[in-house]
Amino acid sequence: MATVAHIFYFDAFYVLHYLKAEWKGYRSAASQDNVYDVFVTYDTKDPWVSEWVLETLRVKLEVEGEKALSLCLEERDWPLGFPVIDNLTQSIRYSRKTLFVLTKAYAKTGVFRLAMYLAHQRLLDENLDVIVVLMLEPVLQNSHFLCLRRRLCGESVVEWPRTAAAEPWFWQNLRNVVRVDNQTMYTSIYSEYFTCSRERD
Repeated sequence: MATVAHIFYFDAFYVLHYLKAEWKGYRSAASQDNVYDVFVTYDTKDPWVSEWVLETLRVKLEVEGEKALSLCLEERDWPLGFPVIDNLTQSIRYSRKTLFVLTKAYAKTGVFRLAMYLAHQRLLDENLDVIVVLMLEPVLQNSHFLCLRRRLCGESVVEWPRTAAAEPWFWQNLRNVVRVDNQTMYTSIYSEYFTCSRERD
């Protein structure tokens, strides 16, 4: 029982609060309290990932495109001398979306788990699902959570393309995902999912 609880606890937590938020009704994330469009959480200890976020992702979202997005980046925007949990809490609280840049190493860290938990707290406290997952590397392929997320709100999970030719489409898709209003995207996907479930029953 302990093993089963360990494996499935996070899945049950996610589904429970997703359904609770849907029952209460989603609120728009376009709040006056939002300071940033997107908080980006990633492996700051990996030089390659840091460079990719700061030199590629930041430029594509903040500089290029018709409508620039304001990003919150740990290495650039976090005030020094504050605990990680305080900076994470404030960044997630005051950003419209939270973008997880996933790599194999980062998915194993406590910072990733803490950030994911705090992002889910917005689902619990505010009825807002603000999570966007960017798979920079193939990771968590057997994750129950990721499978559930793909099924419930698949548009919020994007993967780095394997070919350079697909990169323009990837960036446009990512911009669309982080711009879309939560109520529009998640309510539609939720309805489709449970319609299919009723049809199978």
